[in-house]
Amino acid sequence: MAKLTLQDKENISDMYINEFKAELIRAKERIKQNSFLWAYPIALALQKSPYFLAIQWLIECLQIYLYEFKSPRISELNKYIQQARDLSNILTFLQCNEIAQEIWYLSGRDEIQTAIARLWWSISAFNNGKEHGGIMEVVAAIELILPDTSNCLLLDRYLQVAVKIYEEYESQN
Repeated sequence: MAKLTLQDKENISDMYINEFKAELIRAKERIKQNSFLWAYPIALALQKSPYFLAIQWLIECLQIYLYEFKSPRISELNKYIQQARDLSNILTFLQCNEIAQEIWYLSGRDEIQTAIARLWWSISAFNNGKEHGGIMEVVAAIELILPDTSNCLLLDRYLQVAVKIYEEYESQN
């Protein structure tokens, strides 16, 4: 079998990135049609790589949302996001599930708190080998923190983060 040249690898990487960007365009069309689960194909494309890319996308979107809407509970909620970034590969699915329930039952639950609990349930599902469940939790959380699909600025930031994550991964592999 012939060995791929560096140029061949770059061409393949560019092809995957272009396919991913095309999926983002289709996602925008699904949003315009008020389609439920518009984020599913994006999370699924990120999931074709190691699961942490879908989780990473959700974490970045949560942080955008948290600072964009200036939650009075930024420090309290951000600690759970940071824990997910730092500990998701270390904890068991049961430990992740416990953290999700802890977040879920904090007083004054709102969209961001619910989405952060879903982050932890997605990590729990992935750590338990339940890939589809993990993807669905990511999708539910992403869609929850885009409460107004006509908010093009927020949507574009979420999609730009997805592209950045995907491109960084492709450039390293």
